[in-house]
Order: sequence, then structure tokens, then C-alpha cells
Amino acid sequence: MKYLKNPFDFDVKKLSNLRTVGKIETICFPENVHEVQKAFKYAKENGLNPFILGGGSNTLIGHLNTTMLICDRMYQPHLEIIDDKITVSANTKINDLISIAAKKRLYGVEFLGGLPANLGGLISMNAGAYQKNISDFIEWLIYVDDDGEKIMYKKDIEFGYRNTNINGFVSKVCLKLFIEKDNDFLSLIKSRIDYFIKDRESKHPMNYPCLGCFFKNTEQYTAGYLIEKAGLKSYKIGDAMVSPKHANFLVNTGNALFEDFIELIDYIKKTVYQMYNINLELEIKIINDKKNSAI
Repeated sequence: MKYLKNPFDFDVKKLSNLRTVGKIETICFPENVHEVQKAFKYAKENGLNPFILGGGSNTLIGHLNTTMLICDRMYQPHLEIIDDKITVSANTKINDLISIAAKKRLYGVEFLGGLPANLGGLISMNAGAYQKNISDFIEWLIYVDDDGEKIMYKKDIEFGYRNTNINGFVSKVCLKLFIEKDNDFLSLIKSRIDYFIKDRESKHPMNYPCLGCFFKNTEQYTAGYLIEKAGLKSYKIGDAMVSPKHANFLVNTGNALFEDFIELIDYIKKTVYQMYNINLELEIKIINDKKNSAI
């Protein structure tokens, strides 16, 4: 495994679905569990803060020199299905998992269909939609840190709103799904998959790079409703824009800089607070070693 230490030269656009321009110094791509453990030790020995990056579907990456990215590129696919339980590698894309499960009569996580995300990242943030969460289906998971592999059972995982207490590199996951007993199971499950994907495509901007919803919903209102009512749809800073289709999606309309999104995030938060006295909290993660007001 190589640690890339070519200061501020790595193309951050390759790492995030937002395709923003940033700068990064140290990054590694472990290909097995042993290399993941070595990466954590390397970070500790070199005074770096390790940050695990999966598919890059929920992370805004800035300028990093004291943070080391540990990117999930392991090539050790795992698949085991016993009755209603499916165990897979955490870097399995959610759409692949849904398809694999359907062929074995299993369903339940179709509400995440269409998202460009890996299973490990979805679990670490307890992703959810349509009044459901990925935590509803987890049995156990295996994660890696500098001490090696460890197992966490569902009872030991603290699931919050878009967060968990998982502190390591998730490598394997076991989910308990539902079994479709009807003989026409493939058509029935496929209809559920199609429903969620089509509904998501009709509401979400799919024509620009984005990270999904940027802000958490509040107890009373959705973040998208507040941002839209504040008149911020289509508001733009540089090439970073509030989507005219869904106000809780911030999109890259060209070559947006990390700073463009930071300014846009700050402006949205300040405007919503001034109008409604509500503090919006970020749903996405921001990693950046320079100080800014959005973190």
C-alpha cells in the first residue's frame, strides 16, 4: 500500500460525488483488512488524523494537511446469504446489494435505491428516507482500527439521526431483510425498487454533481421547505448553487471550489436563522484542516 505524499497535488474531484476543487496531502487506498490496520497505525505514528472515506457520497472535502484519508478500495468481495440474513462487504454499492438480495427473494432496503453510496457509509451515518432507516435492518458489523478487526452487534451501536457511534473502518455487514414468498417475487420486488428510484429521480436533481441532502430536517419543518421559503432556490456562489428542483440539495454547476460551498452553506444558515430563528444542522460531513465558519 502506498501513502501518497505529494502536497496539494491529488485530484480531489476523483474522491467526492460533488466534484469540488480542494487540496490534499496524504491519502492511502488499502486493499485488505491488514492494510487498513497499517493505515491507522501510520496515521498515529505521523501525527495525522485518520478519516475514512467510502464512496464519497456524503462528504465535502476541503484542504487537508493534518488529516489522512483512508479510502475504501478493498478488493475482497464477500457475500453470504442464509435464510433472511445477507452478509456482504461494506464497500458494496447499495444498488448492487438491492439487486443481489432481490434475486434471493430478499427485500427491505429498496428505499435507498438510486443513491450513489456504499453500504458502509450509509450505515456509519444511519442513512434514511421515507420514514425508514438503514439501522432497522442491521444485525452486526465488523470494523477495523489500529488494533485490528472488531465486531459490533446491533445492541451495541448507538443510532442517532444521521449518525452512529461507529469509530472505525467498517469492512463487513450483516443485514436481516424480509423474504418475499410469492412465486412472482422478482416482479414484486422490482416494482418496489422502481417506485423508490422513480420517486427519487422526480424530486431530486440528478443532472449535477451533488451529495444529496445537505441539512438535517428540524422537528417542525424539513430543511428544504425552510430554504425554499427563504427564497434561496437557485441562489448561487461561484459554481455552487441551491438546486431549483429541491432546495436541500446544493449542486456543482461547473468547477465549484470548496470555498464556494462553504460560503453558500454559511449564507443559507444565516438567512434561515434570521427569518425563522432556526439553526440548520449539516447532514453531510465536512473535512477541512483550515478554519471556516461552517464546521
